[in-house]
Amino acid sequence: MIEVRDACFSYDGEKNVVDHVSLTLGPGERVTLLGRNGSGKSTLARLLNGSLTPTDGIVSVDGETGGLARLVGYVRQDPCNQIISPVVSDEVAFGPRNLGLTRDEVLERVDEALEACGISELRNRMTTELSGGQQQLIALAGVLAMHPRYLVLDEATSMLDQPMRRRVARIVDGLTDVGVLEISHRPALDGREVFLESGRIADQLSVFTGPSHVRPPKTQRARSRQQVLRSSGVTVLGRLHDVSLDFQGLVVLTGPSGAGKTTLARVLAGVLVPDSGSVTLDGRPVCPGDVGLAFQRPEDQLFCDTVFDDIAYGPRIQGLADPADAARGAARDLGIDEKLLDRSPFELSGGQMRRAALAGVVAPRPRAYVLDEPTAGLDAGGVDDLRSLASRLVCEGSSVVVITHDPDEWEPIAHTTVQLRDGRVERVVEHA
Repeated sequence: MIEVRDACFSYDGEKNVVDHVSLTLGPGERVTLLGRNGSGKSTLARLLNGSLTPTDGIVSVDGETGGLARLVGYVRQDPCNQIISPVVSDEVAFGPRNLGLTRDEVLERVDEALEACGISELRNRMTTELSGGQQQLIALAGVLAMHPRYLVLDEATSMLDQPMRRRVARIVDGLTDVGVLEISHRPALDGREVFLESGRIADQLSVFTGPSHVRPPKTQRARSRQQVLRSSGVTVLGRLHDVSLDFQGLVVLTGPSGAGKTTLARVLAGVLVPDSGSVTLDGRPVCPGDVGLAFQRPEDQLFCDTVFDDIAYGPRIQGLADPADAARGAARDLGIDEKLLDRSPFELSGGQMRRAALAGVVAPRPRAYVLDEPTAGLDAGGVDDLRSLASRLVCEGSSVVVITHDPDEWEPIAHTTVQLRDGRVERVVEHA
């Protein structure tokens, strides 16, 4: 059994991010940990598998207080923070090798884990070449290959498409003897729920964090002044094949993991030159900076010492008259607490980092936007803030492309849905 007794943890030695938390997780038990962005969920998860040591209190697993990573598998919110090997098979084999298993045992576990996650065909691929969703499955396979007694999933399905989410759910359901704690913004379908509020266990959440049912009204496009982001015959060898599309208004771009969505996002934003074809914005070739691009990993675009400086960087580079005002306005648009503006962006929770990165994209007010999985890690308030902001941007004349595995969050306010598969346009649906 995992036992947490009066555990505290502080990053700065002053404020507890986890504050006198006590809970248990038994073999075969299912627990869902819910809470707003910044409530301490990921920090508590890291305490459970020994990645962090409590500054006060005790965390024990089956009576042991050391070497917890052998007993508790932890799939992080961002798979890039735990993938260390260049080749998929080596990544999945890393844990079993460190357990001192024989070569045959290691190979057997690699085969077993890859098959369980439905990614055997990725065995010889480079981990850096994979989509975010595929990387998340690799991280899960690497943890499962260690045969943990307990499993902590830190929003481990947030970047997976629906079929893969169901596959992961079936995998986890099949681990009948393994205790599972899942960090989520979605209420549990079964098992026990634990609520975390400002680092403490709460009876219930003061603010609902799960999928929001608040739908802002669909934006009426002013077509006469609407920016058109157009791809013409775009081909990236091995990734995209002759993609020709007009992106106008609010466009949802969806498709299975590995379909080419992120590659297309980079081409649309002008940061990846296609092997053939072209991209234009309002009839002119796209250059880097014309289109605001929110990466799948917010860490990839956060680099300043403070959150405020990160958000203000774009307006300063663009030479806006008042970059500080633009930065503060974007922070308000994304629901970023003013107290966080002087913090390092790398001290924030995953959801807070997502908001900061999105604010930095919005602050210079480019003429079009491509947002790659923008709601991953956001609680309901963050999702509502972002959808309302996207609607306002479209009303102002911008086109907004949202790449997502959760089209239901966006389609009620979207004008078009585009589905990719195997690097090709499979379907285009215009919404009334």
